[in-house]
Amino acid sequence: MNVKNKEGRQARATISTIEKGGLIKNHALAAEVFKLFCPQPLTFDARGNLSRLSLILLGAFVLAPNYSYAKAKNSPANLAAEVAQLKKKLGESQQENQQLKNALVGSNKTDAVTTETTVNAAEKKPVKEKAASVVVVKPTEPAKEDIPAEGKNLTEVVVTSRRREEKLQDVPIPISVIGGKNLERDRTFDVQDLTKRAPSLTATTPNARRTGISLRGIGKASGNDSMEPAVGVMVDDVFMGSVGMSYQDFTDLDRIEVLRGPQGTLMGKNTTMGLLNYVTKAPSFKQRGFFEGEVGGNQQSGVIPGAFKGRAAYSNSVVDDLLAFSASLNVNKQQGDIIDTNPQMKGVSINERNRYGGRLQFLLTPSDKVSFRINSDYSEGREYSNIKPAQLDPTTFANGVLRPITFTSRLARDYFGGYKPIIGSAAWNSNDSGQIQPLITKNGGVSGKLDWDLGKVGTFTSVLAYRENHFDAKNDSDETKFSIAVGGTKVDTNQYSGEFRLASKPFNWLDNQGGLFLMHVDTSSLSRTLYGQDAGAFYASNAQYQTLNTAANRSYLASSLNNVNSTTLTTPKTDSVALFDQVNLHFTEKANLTLGVRETYEEKSSDITKRATNADSSSLQATGNATADAIRLAQTQTPIATTPRSTLGEWSTSWLVNPSYKINDNLMVYTSVSGGQKSSPVEFNSSNGSFIKIKPEKSLDTELGAKSLFLDKKLMVNTNLFFTHVQDYQATTSVIDPSTPTGYRSQLGNIPGIEAMGLELDSAYYPTSYLSFNAGGSYNHAVYSDWSTATCAVEVTTQTVCNNTGKQIVGAPSLTGIFGFDIHKPINYGLTAHSWANTVVRSGQNLDALLSVYGKQEAYQITDIGIGLMTGKKTKYEVNLVSNNIFDTRYTTSINPYSTTGPVGFDGLGARRYVGLVLRANF
Repeated sequence: MNVKNKEGRQARATISTIEKGGLIKNHALAAEVFKLFCPQPLTFDARGNLSRLSLILLGAFVLAPNYSYAKAKNSPANLAAEVAQLKKKLGESQQENQQLKNALVGSNKTDAVTTETTVNAAEKKPVKEKAASVVVVKPTEPAKEDIPAEGKNLTEVVVTSRRREEKLQDVPIPISVIGGKNLERDRTFDVQDLTKRAPSLTATTPNARRTGISLRGIGKASGNDSMEPAVGVMVDDVFMGSVGMSYQDFTDLDRIEVLRGPQGTLMGKNTTMGLLNYVTKAPSFKQRGFFEGEVGGNQQSGVIPGAFKGRAAYSNSVVDDLLAFSASLNVNKQQGDIIDTNPQMKGVSINERNRYGGRLQFLLTPSDKVSFRINSDYSEGREYSNIKPAQLDPTTFANGVLRPITFTSRLARDYFGGYKPIIGSAAWNSNDSGQIQPLITKNGGVSGKLDWDLGKVGTFTSVLAYRENHFDAKNDSDETKFSIAVGGTKVDTNQYSGEFRLASKPFNWLDNQGGLFLMHVDTSSLSRTLYGQDAGAFYASNAQYQTLNTAANRSYLASSLNNVNSTTLTTPKTDSVALFDQVNLHFTEKANLTLGVRETYEEKSSDITKRATNADSSSLQATGNATADAIRLAQTQTPIATTPRSTLGEWSTSWLVNPSYKINDNLMVYTSVSGGQKSSPVEFNSSNGSFIKIKPEKSLDTELGAKSLFLDKKLMVNTNLFFTHVQDYQATTSVIDPSTPTGYRSQLGNIPGIEAMGLELDSAYYPTSYLSFNAGGSYNHAVYSDWSTATCAVEVTTQTVCNNTGKQIVGAPSLTGIFGFDIHKPINYGLTAHSWANTVVRSGQNLDALLSVYGKQEAYQITDIGIGLMTGKKTKYEVNLVSNNIFDTRYTTSINPYSTTGPVGFDGLGARRYVGLVLRANF
């Protein structure tokens, strides 16, 4: 029955009345019932309108069903047969309805690595013809707790990676989605946890300032406050100007989207390699919330609980249909994996967790066309962390020649009484730092998002935000019991951003999103080192030490550096303005083409100041001994007065060409070619203050992928071939500098060329209503396509320049695999048993910036498991026993090479085995 006009709509409304008025709930079945009791077929006139006779028959059936024409034409036997047929159809319909209910209610399925079957119900919007627009409606009732956020219908995975709600299988880009239920189940709190769930994603997170995120092995940018990330982070439509702003625990998340490839034609600021898009749950007008408490411990805490964690969220209406709010809190206190054995530290544990945070949101919906959301958050951490456990202190160079001075030989001097530092396997569990202090991290901000449906014009969206980040590190630089040096960087960043965009659909075959992006980032970065009374004896050369290590001169060993404070201040600022537009052309229902472009202008500036003073900021005075003064100068180097402010301005272009074709409902193929660019930073030589010219970084990315469903949509398999070329990759490396104590200086520069090619896989399988599997992985051949002028690794002394062309790039494992399962099985007494496991496997990789032989991390695997019980189908209460890294795998995400003042250090140790008991209540 093809109803296309007013009278046809009346007929459909009549059948709808039939459905609503009785037991018949299925539209098609209602039509069948009509046929049984009114065999006269519906007829149409020449214009496609229902004939008057048909309208009369419909009305008669509704108003006087007992006098239908079926009675006159059917014998009792025939009528009985048709009634039996009707009952059969009713039974089939009820069975279908029950199957649908079971699919929604029957089990608490999770989306494994890549599957999220529903978006947060409070943000769910009806489908309209203007699919490109942001549909502004009042939030609907949230999903009940007995309707899990991850179900079994793989066709309903919803993402917003293109600034509108779309099904994952319809989005022709490489993207992984980790849903809220999985994030809660696995207790995925931070970026490092996320690397165990998403293929191609790796990260180094020793602290906020040195957080580095990469996709396909490319993008880590840590320890330099002037450089922008190649992989960006966005939280609720706000781009984080510093990756360190993501160094916090997240809670009450709806999902995390991992987008691979250059971004910027839609998603916030321009990036060359990808984006992590965090989406929190929006306020709801119906009560929604949970409380979760956890106790546990690691190998250090033993039977005594060494972890106390709590998370909670609550959302409800303030004024029905007008104002709603949501609030969430989290506390994470966990003993570290390394115990400081120094008596001064009284058993402090290092690499601990001691952080808390919260988020408060309000949603105002004065009409169905206007929605305004205020989002504020704050997090803070005060943790003993950021040490580099010593693993090795080689005594020879690569050619077998003895090293004249080492970290160990310095401490073997009689001044230190033959002290032996903790090096090797013991460093995984214990440390002897005497001056370590808590590392302080503070993140906070507020944003306002307006969605305004302008009818035929489209939907206008604006996002205004302010964010700030504070980081303060005072590390024990030598990690011994002696008073040698305390060093670290204090960073304060303030960020203002605004985004204004219009989404419209002027024609059925075209939809468009375009807008303006503004951003200002202001940073103050103060690097400082405060030397102690034992610094002179440690940093002196062998000859200097022999000169001063006498009864008459030993006092100069102390006075050379004691209480000397060396500081370097840089003040990078960035102003960014961009216009962007992305258009979708629908040639047919199956064939589409997406085109995007972004033009960005950025003006950056900075200056540098370098000073050496006493601890109280007073001027240094000569020691009265030339050797002692030489020791001081070698460490503090020549002061630099504040340089004239250096400023540069650059244009950057990002673009996208993305055709796709939907072969059928279960298979889509796509390809894309995109380009990204990020502008040059302002960089200085920290030894003399001279300006260093850094080239802009440019990337060209090609993707060829397929998204498919099999086995009655129970199996999802998404595959993607990629080839990425990066020109003038911006990276922090080491350069030879004889004026520095170590002979090397860390400096930002350009690597001429990097290439990555490979295959990525995301898949999920739901064989039954209570069991699911996930599998993901990547093969990544990532090499330096052009780096013939690299600085040689520290152990190479026969030459200063090495050719690294063709070698595997830093931090890029060739193979990554992620595997897991999740099972919910109802048992007796109204309980449901729940168990799950997730394993990530990575092949070997080199983690040293100069590819030192001492920078190799061998292949490793990490397995997380859990088992628990929940009450009934509503999952109102849960108790789970969980274990992270159950096999206690030892690994690191970053390695520092040795120098004349330090050993090979594992900077970025992975968390050791942890076991916890989790209690959760949903309401």
